[in-house]
Amino acid sequence: MTGSARRRSALLTALATAAMMILTPAPAHADPGRAGSACPELRLTADLPAPPPGAEVRQSVTIGDDCAAHPGPVQVVAAARTGRTGLAARGLTGTAPRSFHSFSQMYDCCNILMTALYSDHTWSTGGGQVVTADSRVSTHVNREPWDAGWTVRDATGSGGCPGACPAATFTAHADFTYRGVFDVTGTWYANTHDSSVVLAGDGTATCRHTVDLRHTFIGWHWEHGCS
Repeated sequence: MTGSARRRSALLTALATAAMMILTPAPAHADPGRAGSACPELRLTADLPAPPPGAEVRQSVTIGDDCAAHPGPVQVVAAARTGRTGLAARGLTGTAPRSFHSFSQMYDCCNILMTALYSDHTWSTGGGQVVTADSRVSTHVNREPWDAGWTVRDATGSGGCPGACPAATFTAHADFTYRGVFDVTGTWYANTHDSSVVLAGDGTATCRHTVDLRHTFIGWHWEHGCS
């Protein structure tokens, strides 16, 4: 095994150990008016370390026929070329700025992206400290005709350091509600995404994602990761 292969094997082992999935479903019952097709509320939480430069660490979690969450393996893949550029860091005095991207995406059973929370970060380091850090939060929703579908109710971001610090933590939050073809009342489905990114003075970073689903549906899947 080459040195590169050994390092990748060690990284995958570390990822499998570090990735922590906490699944806390409500009592397993579905709405009787939906013939048992919908699933109860569910919370999914996972921690992921930052991948090597040019790579992405990600995980997929699927809602099965039993209404339980079935996590897939943590994967390290080549980062997609999205044309995304680093944020403009202000007053940098340390090393060249690094960039970090975090995503939490909820898809339906037809692989349509319903709701998503993204955060993009840039930070510079010097002397083992975070010198300057910045963050930007963005969202995505799937809309339907006649002004229906998913809606962003609230999206916020906070964190950072007032000066040099060993690590800068940024959090992002977004609430989404749904009123449309699958629920005309607007009271059945709601997704809440939260993320936390820690940018360290040694140039490393970690991300944590949580999604709370008021109700779910068989075949929905959560894609989350960072690069």
